[in-house]
Amino acid sequence: MPGRYRQSRTNNRSRFYILLSIIFIVVMYKWGLPLFMSVIAGNGAQRAALVKDIIPPQTPVISALPDATNSAQIVVEGYTEADASVELLLNDQSNKIDKADDSGSFSFNTTLAAGQNRIQVRAKDAAGNESMSDVSLVTFDNKPIDLTITSPADGTEYLGSNNQVVDITGSVSKTESQVLVNNSFATVDASGNFDHRFMLSSGDNTITVTATDDAGNTTTKSIKLTYTP
Repeated sequence: MPGRYRQSRTNNRSRFYILLSIIFIVVMYKWGLPLFMSVIAGNGAQRAALVKDIIPPQTPVISALPDATNSAQIVVEGYTEADASVELLLNDQSNKIDKADDSGSFSFNTTLAAGQNRIQVRAKDAAGNESMSDVSLVTFDNKPIDLTITSPADGTEYLGSNNQVVDITGSVSKTESQVLVNNSFATVDASGNFDHRFMLSSGDNTITVTATDDAGNTTTKSIKLTYTP
């Protein structure tokens, strides 16, 4: 009898522990696990909120600009991060501020200063991060080219086959200019002097000299020569 009593107490204690374990599992599943997940999620959200955006927007890229122009007005286009604030810097000074569209494209119309101009674009995102484009250099030059035809003089007459070929010489005030003599390139030296050998046709010959600089300024002069074989 005592043995059976002890065994009964042991069985009852085992059932009690099993029941207690089941109750613990149910309580943890119903209340403990959701509470734990809520705490974890809350900490994650808090950590995410503490993470600061330090990544700058895509570096702005300016579309190709001319090295020189004879127009004071110029369009500066390019692309960067979509919806970023974009600022045009002209000669290191803020010139205009706009916003890139949803594809990242931007466009500015601005007025150049005389001489060389530094053009750059700054992009800024909503977090205040910035990035800068490379510098583009554009020279605004609308001064005309001084063109002089030194030889031969206008109205010169040539006789005989030995005088059919003449040298057209002169000078330009801008040494980088291209010089055309009747649509053929003339040689221009470092001092701006040009020379071109030309074969005359029988009768009147109109010699047209055109000088064009890098900015697109053009000056034209003509002379008339007469050749008799």
